[in-house]
Amino acid sequence: AQHQDEGSEASIVKELLSHRKRRMLLISSLVLQMGQQLSGINAVFYYSTSFFDGVISSPLVGTTIIGAVNVAATYVALLLMDSCGRKSLILWSSGGMFLSCIVVVLSLLGFLNNILALVAVNAYVCFFEIGLGPIPWLIVAEMFEGKYVAIAMSLCCQLNWICNFIIGMVFPYMHLYLGPYSFVPFAIILAFVFFYALFILPETQGKTPDELVAEMARRNSQSMVYEVNEEEAGAIDLEWRKAMEQLMQEEQTQMKQGTYDYGFKPIEQGEQPAF
Repeated sequence: AQHQDEGSEASIVKELLSHRKRRMLLISSLVLQMGQQLSGINAVFYYSTSFFDGVISSPLVGTTIIGAVNVAATYVALLLMDSCGRKSLILWSSGGMFLSCIVVVLSLLGFLNNILALVAVNAYVCFFEIGLGPIPWLIVAEMFEGKYVAIAMSLCCQLNWICNFIIGMVFPYMHLYLGPYSFVPFAIILAFVFFYALFILPETQGKTPDELVAEMARRNSQSMVYEVNEEEAGAIDLEWRKAMEQLMQEEQTQMKQGTYDYGFKPIEQGEQPAF
C-alpha cells in the first residue's frame, strides 16, 4: 500500500510538471512562497531587537510594538481577504513593503529621522500581513484541483522553510557587512514579486482551477496550444494509416492493370517531343 501511495504521488507530481499550464500555476505558487520568506519578514521578527539597537533608545520597545502591529494587521487582513482580490492584495503588499524598505534604508543612512525607521518597519509588517503573509498559503487551494492540492502544498511548505532557514542564517551577515543597506536585497526581491504578480500571476478569487489554467494559457503562450486527447489522437492516426494503405493497394492494382494515371501523357513511338 505504501508503494502504491508513493507511485500515486510520483504520478501526480509528473502530471503537474508535464502539463505546461498547471506547471505555470505551480511556479507561481512557489514564487509567492519564496517571496514571502525572501522579503525579509522573519529577519525583522528574529532580529528586531538587534536591528533597533542604536536606532531608538529602547530596542525592546520597538520589538514589542512590532508584535502588537502584527496582531492588529492580521485582523485587518481578515476583513480585506474576501472583499479584495488575491492579486490586488499581493500587489499592495509587495509594493508597500518595497517602499517601506526604501524608507528604512534612507533612515539608516541618516537622510531621514531615525523614528521613521521604526514607522517604516511597522508599515512593512502591516503590508506583509495583508498580502504576502496569508495569500501564498490560501492561493494554493484555489489554484489546483483537489488531487493536486496536497502535493502542491507540500512542495510550497518545503520551499518556504528552506527560504526561512536561509534568511535566519544569512541576515546577521547581511547586517554586518551591508550595514544600512541590509534591506536593499529585500527591496529587490519585493520588486520582482510585484512585477511577477502584475504581469503573470492570475487572479484566483471566484475562479475554478480550470478557468485559471485557461487564463495562464492566454497569458503565457505566444501561439495557440491545443491539449490533445491521446485516445482520440490514436484513433485518428489508425484511421489515417488504414486509408493510406487502402490507397496504396488501389494504386498498385491500377499499375498492374495499366490503368494508373501517372499525371502525364506517354510519348508515342515516332512522335517528337515538344520543347
